[in-house]
Amino acid sequence: MKRVIRAARSSSAYQSRGSEKDRQRNSETSVYTADQRKEIELGEKSGVDTSIYADPEKYNGYQMGQIRRGLESGVDVSLYADPKFDDDQMKEIRKGLESGVDVSIYADPKFAWAQMEEIRRGLESGVDVILYADPKFNWSQMLEIREGLEAGVDVSWYADPEFAPNQMEEILLGLKAGVDVSLYADPKFDDDQMKEIRKGLESGIDVSLYADPKFNHEQMWQIRAGLQAGIDTSAYADPSLSSEQMMKIRNNLQSGLPANYQGLSKSERAKARWNSVREAAASRQPLDVSSLEEEFDLIPLEGRAAYTLGIDFDENSDGSVSFLDNDEEFATLSSSEYDSLVKDAIAHSSTRSSFTKAFASRLKKALDL
Repeated sequence: MKRVIRAARSSSAYQSRGSEKDRQRNSETSVYTADQRKEIELGEKSGVDTSIYADPEKYNGYQMGQIRRGLESGVDVSLYADPKFDDDQMKEIRKGLESGVDVSIYADPKFAWAQMEEIRRGLESGVDVILYADPKFNWSQMLEIREGLEAGVDVSWYADPEFAPNQMEEILLGLKAGVDVSLYADPKFDDDQMKEIRKGLESGIDVSLYADPKFNHEQMWQIRAGLQAGIDTSAYADPSLSSEQMMKIRNNLQSGLPANYQGLSKSERAKARWNSVREAAASRQPLDVSSLEEEFDLIPLEGRAAYTLGIDFDENSDGSVSFLDNDEEFATLSSSEYDSLVKDAIAHSSTRSSFTKAFASRLKKALDL
C-alpha cells in the first residue's frame, strides 16, 4: 500500500513539473505578437537562424520579416538588423544587398526609406550617386537628379535643394531637349513659368520677350502663343495686363484686327473686320475659302448673293460647287474657280455689305445668267 501511494505521488509530481514547463512555454509565446510569431515560424520552416531576430523587445513583426527575407536570400543581415532602422529602411538595404551594390552609402537612419530607394536605384543603374546622396535632398529631388544622371545630362544645372522637384523636372526636360536652360534655370521662376519658357525655346521663338518673373505663367502663355503665331506681341506684353486682357488683344491681332478693337465705335469695328477679311484673302496663297468663310462668317453673304439671282448652291465632297434651280443642277464650278470668285469679290469690296453685290455680279457672269 505504501508503494502504491509513493507511485501515485511520483506521478503527481511529474504532472506538476510538466504543467510548469507548459506554463513557461506559453508564457514565452505570449510575449510575441501574432505578426512576430508568424515571422519566427516562417523562419523555422525555411531553416534560417531565427535567434538573430526573435527578440520581441527589439523588432516588430515587419522588421522581423525583412531580416528573415535577408537570411533566406543569403545576404549579410548584420548591415541592417538593427532596431534603429524601420522595416521600410531595412527593405531598401536588403534589396541593395541582393542586387550587389554598396549599401554603406545609404545604410544610415538619416535617410528616409524613399531617399534610400533613389540612392539604391542610382547605384543599380551605375550613376554617380554621390551627387545626390545627401539628406538635404528630399526623395523627389533625388529622383530628378537620378533621372538626369541616367539620361547623361549635366545635372549641375539643378542639383541644388533650392529647386523644388517640379522646377528640377522642367530644367531636366530642357536639357534633354537641348535648349539653353540658362534662360530659366533660376529659383526665381516657378515650375509653370519655367515650362512656358522651355516650350518657347523648343519652338524656336525669342523667349527674352517674356522670360521675366514679373509675368505669371498664364501671361507668359499668351505672349508665347502670340510669338508662335507670328504677331507683334509688344502691344500686350505688359505685366499690368491680366492674362484675359492679353488674350483679347492677341485674338484681335491674330484675326487681323486692331489691338484696341473692343474700344472702337460700331462703324469702326465693322470697317476693321472687313479690312481683316481683305488682308487675309490677299495674303493667303492659295486661298482656303472654306476656312475663310468660317473665320469671317461669309457663308450667309454668299447665300444671300445666290438668293438674289434666284439660285441655290451646294458644296460637293471634292470641293466643287453645284448650282441648282428648282432642285435641278444646271452648273458646276471647280473648287479653284469658286475660290477665285470669292477672293475677287472680297478684293473689290470696300465694305462687308458691298461684298454681296460684288459676289452676285461675278457669280452671274461665271454662270452665264
